[in-house]
Amino acid sequence: MPQGIQVMDQRLISTSAVRCVGNTLILQGRVYSPPYKISAVGDPGALKKALAASPALQNYQLYVNAYGLGWKVDEHKALTLPGYSGTVDLHYAKPVAPTP
Repeated sequence: MPQGIQVMDQRLISTSAVRCVGNTLILQGRVYSPPYKISAVGDPGALKKALAASPALQNYQLYVNAYGLGWKVDEHKALTLPGYSGTVDLHYAKPVAPTP
């Protein structure tokens, strides 16, 4: 089954830089404010299990209940994420040829 994740309107890849500054999100040079939308494609059972098992999300749920913060999970039968549109060039890492 194909897998992928999108935060706000950007597809994430292995080199995506996601930074939190206060309650703002900086993702690949763009700044976002809450509410945040995260879309994931994968095995629905495994995704639900991962959310339920996350200590960070369990902690967040306490704040959701105590202060009325936003939290909603929607399940869709079909979801298509856009392809990654940024550069994939590495600026600081250089590949090294394997030694025989």
